Amino acid sequence: MTVRAVCFDFQDTLAYYPDGNYAVYVRAASERGVSLTQEQLRTQSLDDAWARWRTPLGVDHAKHSHSEAAWRTVHQGVHASRLVTMGVESELAATIAGRIVDLQAEPGEYALFDDTVPALERLGRAAIESIIVSNHIWRLPEVVAGLGIGSRLEGVLTSARVGYRKPHPQIYAAALRLARCEPSEVLFVGDNPEHDVDGPAAAGMRTLLLDRAGAGEGEHSVRSLLEIPLE
Repeated sequence: MTVRAVCFDFQDTLAYYPDGNYAVYVRAASERGVSLTQEQLRTQSLDDAWARWRTPLGVDHAKHSHSEAAWRTVHQGVHASRLVTMGVESELAATIAGRIVDLQAEPGEYALFDDTVPALERLGRAAIESIIVSNHIWRLPEVVAGLGIGSRLEGVLTSARVGYRKPHPQIYAAALRLARCEPSEVLFVGDNPEHDVDGPAAAGMRTLLLDRAGAGEGEHSVRSLLEIPLE
């Protein structure tokens, strides 16, 4: 069946932090006199910070996604809990976490992969819609616009506003409503096997794992966004 829409993960699929995934943590902490390294932060599981909102279907924070202010409380709390786990005093951790939230909303903190724009242009020429579906911040649409690719997308869905994080079924349902087509006509592309393959496959979508490093081989994986099939 013909592909009518492609849903993309954002982080580490279309864009990345050029200074490292935890650079904003290190910078925000440093501004407050706290020394952290990205290696230390990599040992703290992000999933653990979401335990409070986890359900059998996935993370559900819909009650806190009705406004940016309500979401900020949740997002800041997630960052703060990670910092406290690393030994930062709770009040200071909350202050640093607020700064992290602000930094993550700045488009200049991100860079697009070299194949992102060419891939979106290629899909556009084939009359295939592109949609972002990501576990990300409230202001992801603004970040995407700031990176210059907003006009190439049908829409941007971020878990912060949808209220559910991948692999919760509700975020894929929201993506299908935006795509306005059958699940089998949608291809989901991302770098996380659980979030971008297993989750959307359970929703009936076709899937493609982005494996830039070539760590694994398979007919349902690619090393570049330019390898996305057009049918």
